[in-house]
Amino acid sequence: MTSSTRTFRSKTLRLTAIGVAATGLCVVGAGMAAAANPTSAFGQVVGTTVHAVGVDWSDMPAGYTQAQYEAFWAAEYSGEDLIELQELWSLDETETKSRAGQMLLDGEALPFAPGTHTTPELPANEQTAIAAFLDAGHTAEDVETLSALWDTEFVETKARAGQMVLDGEELPLGSAGSATPADS
Repeated sequence: MTSSTRTFRSKTLRLTAIGVAATGLCVVGAGMAAAANPTSAFGQVVGTTVHAVGVDWSDMPAGYTQAQYEAFWAAEYSGEDLIELQELWSLDETETKSRAGQMLLDGEALPFAPGTHTTPELPANEQTAIAAFLDAGHTAEDVETLSALWDTEFVETKARAGQMVLDGEELPLGSAGSATPADS
């Protein structure tokens, strides 16, 4: 009977350890997902849940408040504006949003208006061409190869190559997804 008791205990301990590890991974994963976007519905649920069970956990990074976050994005600053502020102030993303949000809450002006550094939307025909290029299975390596070959920027390269795809022309590459130029 000793061996069957030992086997039962070993299985029980093993299953308990697996359960504890899985639960820990789930909690960490949920925390990371909530931290990535604390204002999402999921982030708010996680924040509320951990507060309800007595865990002192903020769904916003230290020194950065929900009000600052909302003030920055409500002012309609773009992701590109954020990058410009980061470079201007030599701060990381969170510190930049915190500082900018607080300035807005205090009624201060930021160094430039919202949307100043926003990339304009591409014309519909270029968007269609780029989608055709990507839908054909071409990769970032293909873009790099064609950019080097044509001496063009990546967006221009994708649009030009996509138009060739739409026109049924063969790109100067091997098969789709291959960055090896085709033999001529």
